[in-house]
Amino acid sequence: MPRVTQLSIVIPAYDEEGAIASVVAENAVFAASLVERFELVVCDDGSRDGTWTALERLARSMPELRLLRHEANRGIPATMKDLYDAARGQWTYFTPGDGQVPPDALGLMWAAREGVSAVVGRRFPRRDRKVRGLMAGAYATLVRSLFGLDVRDVDGVKLYRTADVRRARPRSTSVFFEAELLVRLTRGASGVREVNVPHRPRTSGRAKGVTLPSTARALRDVAAFALLPAWAAPAQEPAVSKVVGTNS
Repeated sequence: MPRVTQLSIVIPAYDEEGAIASVVAENAVFAASLVERFELVVCDDGSRDGTWTALERLARSMPELRLLRHEANRGIPATMKDLYDAARGQWTYFTPGDGQVPPDALGLMWAAREGVSAVVGRRFPRRDRKVRGLMAGAYATLVRSLFGLDVRDVDGVKLYRTADVRRARPRSTSVFFEAELLVRLTRGASGVREVNVPHRPRTSGRAKGVTLPSTARALRDVAAFALLPAWAAPAQEPAVSKVVGTNS
């Protein structure tokens, strides 16, 4: 009987040449101390630097690592959908490729997972620029007010029960995707819990800041989810994604 993969760690990466190798390696070491069987799945979202080369080098010596690649940049919502679809573990942990969330955040969230569909890691205190933190706080307040979501960091790191994510299937194609997923899990599964996790300053690369077009798309999807009855149902089963995989 095949052994069960208990944990999938999924990591999006876009122009993270300076951080991605250490992020993958640190999370692999921590996961090995936490569970018997795990995997790491990283999606390079069309990076223009040496991110892909660094990942290929890691994959040659790390059998737990699977790689996905977008030939052109498609953005974080499409990247996360591909990563969640690819996850094989009973639980799926999302952490960014920038190195700002240390691997021990997973331990805090793992300990809080019983009885819920998702654990959100609230980055506290947050080590981003002040304007970025203010924008994130305003967005979280809007989502809480409209949908009754008791989460203060809607775009923080997440630990999901994989089967529940498969059933939720958000419709959003904007950065509202993660918030919509949390709202669906709150309404139709076992609920969501939030815990504080550490956060570090960025030491390489640059933040992929919110743009006016991405903000407009997110507000469009927030309004659609709040007002349109058709959005109440989950999206259709995902089609096979156009990604390049180097290992399986």
